[in-house]
Amino acid sequence: MPNARNPKKRAEREDHGWVISFGCKTVGKLMRLKVETDPASDTSPIEVPCPCGETHSVIVSPYRRRRSADEPFDVEVKTLDELR
Repeated sequence: MPNARNPKKRAEREDHGWVISFGCKTVGKLMRLKVETDPASDTSPIEVPCPCGETHSVIVSPYRRRRSADEPFDVEVKTLDELR
């Protein structure tokens, strides 16, 4: 008997990358770094070029989260290796 609550197979969730948030003291704002690949494999600090013009040292937390489709971001990279 088919499941009446969920008759269609649940669609795969689209991958929109990952978000690492960091604070910019220069402008006093929370910034978002979008990363295409899962950054969980390496949590060493990265140097992020901020839109304010400075470069911030950011510690990558293992508690990162997936990015939603319409979520804005301030900086974008494919992998964290680009910032090391």
